[in-house]
Amino acid sequence: MLTSSSSTSDEPGQHRGRTFITIENVEKKFSTHSGDVVTALAKVNLDIRENEFVSVVGPSGCGKTTLLRILAGLSSVTSGVVKFDGDSLRGPRSDVGIVFQQALLLPWNTVLDNVLLSPHLKNDRSEATRHRAEGLLAFMGLADFAKKYPFELSGGMQQRVAICRALMREPKVLLMDEPFGALDAMTRESLNVELMRVCSEEKKTVLFITHSIPEAVLLGDRVVVMSPRPGRISEIIDVDIARPRRLKTMANRRFGEICDQIRTIFGSDAPMVTAL
Repeated sequence: MLTSSSSTSDEPGQHRGRTFITIENVEKKFSTHSGDVVTALAKVNLDIRENEFVSVVGPSGCGKTTLLRILAGLSSVTSGVVKFDGDSLRGPRSDVGIVFQQALLLPWNTVLDNVLLSPHLKNDRSEATRHRAEGLLAFMGLADFAKKYPFELSGGMQQRVAICRALMREPKVLLMDEPFGALDAMTRESLNVELMRVCSEEKKTVLFITHSIPEAVLLGDRVVVMSPRPGRISEIIDVDIARPRRLKTMANRRFGEICDQIRTIFGSDAPMVTAL
C-alpha cells in the first residue's frame, strides 16, 4: 500500500527486525558440457531480516546471481537449506518480486498492460487491480506514459516499469539483480533515489546485487561482500549511516570509510566498479 512519506529519520541499527530469510550452508554446483563440476557457491550462510535492505557486492562470477536465483526459487541448491519465515523454500513464491538488469518488458503491450501482466495471467481484471497499477505508475512518475509502448521509453523509464511490475504482486521480498547496471550515471543516481523512496513507502525486504560499491553502501542496511568463485561470504558490513539518505550522503566521511573498507577486502587490484 502506498502511503505518504515520513519525515522521521531512521537511526543506524533501527532495521533490526526478526529474521525473515535464512540461508544455511548453501552450496551450488553445476555440471559443464565437458563433464567438469563447477562450484558456484560454497557454504553460504546469511540471515536477512524483515524489511531489511541487503546489498551484495563481489567480482564477476562469484555466484551473486546464482544466489538470487536460488532465493527466487528458479534454481535449486546442491546442499544446504533456504527458509522464508521458517518454511523451507521449494520453488517460486508468490510473495517474491524480481527485477533483472534488463527490464524484459513485452514490446507488444502498453506500459500499463506490462504492469498488469501477472494479474492478467491469473484472469484478474478487476478495477481495484487496475487502480493499483495506475497508482504504482503515478508513484514512479509514469502516469502520463501508461498507454505508451516500451520502445517509446528511455532505459531508465523501462526499469521503473519493471519495478512497478514487480511491486504489483505486493511482494514481501524484492530481489534485484543489477537493475541499474546498464544505465548512464545520471539515470542510475536518479533511480537509486527512487528505489530508496519506494522501499521506505512499501516496506520490503530487499536483496540487491550490484558491482558498484558506492551504490551498495548508499542503498543497503548491510553490505554482503562475496569472494571470487567458489562464492563465499567474505564479510558482512553494517552501514551505520542514518536514513533517509540522499545523493549528498556519498560526501559523508563515514560513507567514504565504509566504501574504503569494502575495497580493502578485495585488494587494490579487485575488478570492482567504484563509482555509480
